[in-house]
Amino acid sequence: MGRNSRDAVRRMMTVARLLEDGIELRFADGARGLIPYSDLPEIRERTALSTLNLPNPYEMVLETTQGEKLKIPWDFARHYCDASYRPTVEAMAMRGRHTLGQRIRRLRSAAGLSQDALARAASIGRVTLVRLEKGEQTPRFKTLGAIARALGVDVSELVVEGEFLR
Repeated sequence: MGRNSRDAVRRMMTVARLLEDGIELRFADGARGLIPYSDLPEIRERTALSTLNLPNPYEMVLETTQGEKLKIPWDFARHYCDASYRPTVEAMAMRGRHTLGQRIRRLRSAAGLSQDALARAASIGRVTLVRLEKGEQTPRFKTLGAIARALGVDVSELVVEGEFLR
């Protein structure tokens, strides 16, 4: 089985059941776990739920006793079933933040701007820009847009590697 096939199987939820202390989950690859109701701020306890459905293998839908629907994607559920999942995703996110920070720094330097000048041009705090360039903070899309405009580039140049844009 190739990597893509294994990844697809890992994403497939096969069982989700309401228990007294949480939602029992199983995935197609055998991973299993429990999402405590306390980890779902909209729910908090079993009595707040009326139904649970798995409309497809990649999300479950909870319906509250008030008729509200809460969609739980597979990736939120997965870390309750696989202790290695969350650290892997967090490591990928950290690499992404660092890569984005390096691109911003490289474009800022190429434009001949100081951090203070770019921060002012983008109407963001200099400390925010420093944190972004160090990969310590994940920017909002609005912030990315402001930085891109201040640098005179498209947002895609900040988030996509240069050779993919050609």
